[in-house]
Amino acid sequence: MQIQRTFQTLDSPHLVIDLPESFAHQRVEILVMTIDDTQNEVEPKTAKKRRSPPPEFAGQVRELGDVMSSVSDSDWGM
Repeated sequence: MQIQRTFQTLDSPHLVIDLPESFAHQRVEILVMTIDDTQNEVEPKTAKKRRSPPPEFAGQVRELGDVMSSVSDSDWGM
C-alpha cells in the first residue's frame, strides 16, 4: 500500500492531484475531508483532563455488601 497525503486550500470546487507514476493502473481510494481551522494539524490532540469528584465527597460513600449479587444476572444482561 502506498499513501499520497496532501493539504491544499481550495478556491473552487475542483481539485487536481498529481500522483506518483507507481499509482498508474492501480485501484485507489480517495478520501476528501475538511480540516477544522481552529486546530493546527501539526499539534497532537491533548488528552482530556480526567474528571474527579469534589473533595467534600471524600469518605461519604460506604460499600455495604456485594453490589454485583444485589441484582439478578438477567438484569445485568448476562
